[in-house]
Amino acid sequence: MKFIPLQAMKIYRVFNKVSALFITLLILSCSHSYAAQSGYLEYNSVLFDYSKLNAAAIQKEADEYFEKFITSSDELFKEQYLNAAMSKYYLLTKIDYSQITPYIQLARIYDEKNNNRLAKEYFYKASNLDVNNPYANFYFGEFYFKRNDYKRALRYYNIAYNNGLNNRYDLNLRLATIYEKFADLVNAKKFYEVSYSMNPNNVELRQKIQSLNELNYDKSEYYHFIRE
Repeated sequence: MKFIPLQAMKIYRVFNKVSALFITLLILSCSHSYAAQSGYLEYNSVLFDYSKLNAAAIQKEADEYFEKFITSSDELFKEQYLNAAMSKYYLLTKIDYSQITPYIQLARIYDEKNNNRLAKEYFYKASNLDVNNPYANFYFGEFYFKRNDYKRALRYYNIAYNNGLNNRYDLNLRLATIYEKFADLVNAKKFYEVSYSMNPNNVELRQKIQSLNELNYDKSEYYHFIRE
């Protein structure tokens, strides 16, 4: 029987540990790379102390990247700005999971990426923190409006409207549009008029209100037309 020297056995054990650590790190690296490409961010929270990060500075950077995404016309840069904002907002959820804004922003980002599942997941996380938050509900309404799910959009828009965003121009216009599609012309006219009062130079809004005033609802094909 051949005996292995004690020193050689120690070296062999150390080599095995190093090899295992290297393989683990390689797997984590590949996993993070895939996660970034698939549009979903994840970090190993056990290995990182998020409390040491400067939340205010990260929030500022995240908002700046998101604003650049909104204003940029270069599609390549827009994608880079959006991904940068996404990583910053994700870090903010790790620093303080009780803050609602990062969840709302992540939901909006996944909405922009057409990742419906993750967008809704983060909207629901925001709602769990504050079910009546006007911004969470407004942007959840936007999510459904863009997908032509007007019934759900109306539900969230109304919550936003009743919790402080009643003077927001685009919200009033959205409500007017949805009520018109639902043939609720009284409410449609009401919200078009409010929208017009906020933007009196909008010729299309003035014409829309005039057309509603002139319509003979009972004798027209209007109801059928607006649902097409």
